[in-house]
Amino acid sequence: KDIRNSLAILNDGGIILMHDCLPVSLGAQSVPRTEVNWNGDVWKAFVEQRTNPNLDSYTCYADHGIGIILKRKNSSTLDLKITNFKKLKFNFFHKNHKKIMNIIDYDKLLKII
Repeated sequence: KDIRNSLAILNDGGIILMHDCLPVSLGAQSVPRTEVNWNGDVWKAFVEQRTNPNLDSYTCYADHGIGIILKRKNSSTLDLKITNFKKLKFNFFHKNHKKIMNIIDYDKLLKII
């Protein structure tokens, strides 16, 4: 909901930053919260944005994963045949996180933005 609301008022070329996009364990992304160090399942909302051809999105390998969504043509649209992203499981994330999260390092982030 927060992403949709932000996109509704974001200028073309604008940027949305998200935090906690790279949980390190099942417990770290479980809802409701079960651990002190917790990311939640924000990664699912981010993966959904990766499938949008009008949003360019990356996850910077910093902190617990900083999601970057740019309102511009997607340079690497994720092709997933899913309609309900809330049903994604951590096992899928764990096996595919590099691809689905489009992980980059800080130096590449500076070049992209």
